[in-house]
Amino acid sequence: MNVITKITWLLFVAIIVSVSPYLAAHELKATTAQVTLRDGQVEVKVYTNTTHLILALQSEQAWLMGDIDEVMPENLSAVELKNYMKKALKKKMVLRINNQAIPFQRVDVTPLGGNDVHDLEIVFQAKHRFSRVDELALSFPKTLGTVHANFVKPQYQLLSPGDTAKVTF
Repeated sequence: MNVITKITWLLFVAIIVSVSPYLAAHELKATTAQVTLRDGQVEVKVYTNTTHLILALQSEQAWLMGDIDEVMPENLSAVELKNYMKKALKKKMVLRINNQAIPFQRVDVTPLGGNDVHDLEIVFQAKHRFSRVDELALSFPKTLGTVHANFVKPQYQLLSPGDTAKVTF
């Protein structure tokens, strides 16, 4: 290596080291969701930031804009906060299958801890009676902000030892 190449290499390494704190793991700052459509069931797993959600639910501006039905009271206990979130999100989340509204029967809120970006998991579950699903429409509450959603429809097969699975998309 000649001197110019060494200097260029050292300069490159210095730049990478100096900006590496800003290049740390590429994590989405937005809420993420995985929507799984199974026979007779829809499950929506939402991963979001607790602080962002609480601030959105306590926003008077969000209430004035109709994004929330009421401003969440401050100083709720952990149980009251969990119940309030479940009720508020369930009320604003709309699921339609084949152009028919489907209510969510169950909502679970679980703190994940340790991850500042997505430290809260909210699982919505609904049942449907359609033998064939042609269309699924889902709108998320505005309090969740931008949502990066992934839609999944599993295909199940029973494979004997040595069999090959064949899936058509």
